[in-house]
Amino acid sequence: MVRDDGYGELGKRFEEYLLDGIPKLQEAGYNPTKFRQWIKASSGVSTAKKLLASADDTSYGFAKLWEKQKLDASVEFAVCLPWFRELFTDEELDRAAYRLTRHHFDLAKIHAVPVPDWCAAPTPELPPAPTYRQRVEAEEAVQRARPATSTALTTDVVRSTVFRSLVLQRAGGRCENPGCGHPGFHVIGRNEMPIVEVDHVHGLKEGGPDHPVNMVVLCPNCHAVKTRGQDTEVAELRKLLAGIARQRHETAMAGA
Repeated sequence: MVRDDGYGELGKRFEEYLLDGIPKLQEAGYNPTKFRQWIKASSGVSTAKKLLASADDTSYGFAKLWEKQKLDASVEFAVCLPWFRELFTDEELDRAAYRLTRHHFDLAKIHAVPVPDWCAAPTPELPPAPTYRQRVEAEEAVQRARPATSTALTTDVVRSTVFRSLVLQRAGGRCENPGCGHPGFHVIGRNEMPIVEVDHVHGLKEGGPDHPVNMVVLCPNCHAVKTRGQDTEVAELRKLLAGIARQRHETAMAGA
């Protein structure tokens, strides 16, 4: 039974929406036990606010939904639904939208959700998706706030999935080596993602930064050449790719 948690009828509707989505997650192989316990202990709105209060967007639950391509079942998605927006502050709404777009979730999918019968109010416009510059600067802030538990000299190097996705998007999923034997290499795999690899021009263990300015997209063959080619060939390719990475990053940043 849904309780009155101080957010009135709309708060009850929000909690019902979250609870109704749990069976679908279980069918997908994810059982959000802790999430359900939090709702039971407080309420749906309070649980959502608790999750949004965290500066980290890579919680276990969110990561599992991302892996299963089920972010439309996340709390963040529910928060962004126009008919629930008045339950949350502007800061909470911005954080929810940012977490979704940061993981390449198309906010336009929110418009595909049927307006519930009980909702008669007009739906407000969706918040604009953050730009390349905004996403880079936000991720840089997250990295600065992260405890320095790993270094480039350890075997457990922390890599940013956000920067990786930004570089893939920046390259259009195509090999960025001008000397590629298959110009504009662009092959889609079984998962409907490009069969390319995001690589650091200068390796992390060599002191290269985990940042788009040091990252390029390569097809499997060019990646192998850069990794296992002859020393002179590798040196020349690195120099070329370093310039490409910097130029494309600066262009993307200037385009905001």
